[in-house]
Amino acid sequence: MSALSSRTLGLLVDICQDPYTKSDLSTLLMRTGLWDYGAEDFNKQELVRSRLLGAKKAGEQGDSDATDAMLRYLTLVVKYLVKDPKRAPDWFNELTEDLLADGYELKWTEDFDFQEGDLVPVFEILPTDPAPVPLGGQITALEMDLTDRSYSVVLTHYAQAVSNLGRGNYESANGQLRAALEGLVMQLATEQGYVGGGRAGEGGKAIAHLIDNNHLPEDDGGIYLRSLWKMTHTNGPHPGQSDADEARFRTVTITAAMRFLLNYFPPKQ
Repeated sequence: MSALSSRTLGLLVDICQDPYTKSDLSTLLMRTGLWDYGAEDFNKQELVRSRLLGAKKAGEQGDSDATDAMLRYLTLVVKYLVKDPKRAPDWFNELTEDLLADGYELKWTEDFDFQEGDLVPVFEILPTDPAPVPLGGQITALEMDLTDRSYSVVLTHYAQAVSNLGRGNYESANGQLRAALEGLVMQLATEQGYVGGGRAGEGGKAIAHLIDNNHLPEDDGGIYLRSLWKMTHTNGPHPGQSDADEARFRTVTITAAMRFLLNYFPPKQ
């Protein structure tokens, strides 16, 4: 189970400050199992921050109880502060997006509460994947392949995409992924005799060259690459046109496609 990112934890520290007293926070940290992961308590921010960072470090070292405790804490905070998800505070959507980037989905349903005499939201945080996607290893392998072939421009775009994804800059991540894919396609097509105009945006022509000249037959990856290229031109680097789930999907699919292309076209001897 993935640990929560610093971005998500920072937001969680912020949203806990006004509604809770220091005593409330201490009790909540104890109830969720976070209390023993930190020691600072001279103000509300440090009380929460030190425990969350301690649990994050423990989770990254394999302590699944620490990650479970953070998720329990987050769930209880949301339950306390969000009485109607349809009219939630501004931070609710930001938290949902940050969790998606971390590999979790914040879901809610309605259930009848006999004490309240009304329907109330029931929140749950679930992993977005049935098992952890080994993307970290794929990223490392791709970056090594690009380095071995001296495709430095492609590598730069790809590294920036991964960095932006980790920081929650989803539109920028999409734009850099598209640039990385185009750079790789242009490089491989040039090695197969393509002569372009040296301008940006020639990825489609380079793909056509690979397919039309049977370097990459339609039934052996050509159609897939052409479709993926078209997909990268929707919801790109423009603010508000991409979310965490889409950016994660693009990272996985484009990473896989780039590795496929590098394996399909071996280095020129």
